[in-house]
Amino acid sequence: MAEYFREKKERAYDKRTVSIKRVAKVTKGGKRLRFSAMVVVGDHNGSVGVGLGRGVDTKSAVEKGERIATKKLTKIQLAGDTIPHEVDYKFGAVKLLLRPARPGTGVIAGSSVRTVLELAGVDNVYGKILGSSNSNGNAYCTFKALKALRSERVLSRMQKMRDRIVLKEETEKERRAKEEKRRKKEMEKKKTQKKNRFEKIDRRKASAKAEGKKENKVSKK
Repeated sequence: MAEYFREKKERAYDKRTVSIKRVAKVTKGGKRLRFSAMVVVGDHNGSVGVGLGRGVDTKSAVEKGERIATKKLTKIQLAGDTIPHEVDYKFGAVKLLLRPARPGTGVIAGSSVRTVLELAGVDNVYGKILGSSNSNGNAYCTFKALKALRSERVLSRMQKMRDRIVLKEETEKERRAKEEKRRKKEMEKKKTQKKNRFEKIDRRKASAKAEGKKENKVSKK
């Protein structure tokens, strides 16, 4: 029962692998090869996590990275479909600038910054990498920058940002209604296909029985 709920929880999140690197460690007996994978996990609705996993092969590295990212999942304070204010964040050699954007702008960012923003549920934002172009560092820096956002003060002063939240909720409701409608149509289509398939089988069985009876009559004569 516990495994079922664990699987259900894991299915609720979308995951993406940012980078997979081969790491060689020189030891007394020779080189020892291992792999590291940077994985980003999010629900496209304000929750996102980043994790770096290491393993003997790529599969184990990705699985470890996913587990770490799921543990680090954090709820981000967003203003509807964008970030509440501009943020300039520095993490090691990486420097990142994020700015809120108007509806319809999209995610204007590259590298792993785009992946983290999309999985966090930010639909309109400007992102610029000002420091190192390392994909792992950029993913961590974006995650830290999103955690540093504070929306309460901005929302209390700016009516536009409050409107953006209402707009986001409305679009989310419309999207869910469309998905529900599409799901119902698919279910009905599957039911009709199944019904038609069984009807064909019944017709074949009936025709086969009729042919068998004819053959028996001919053989008796």
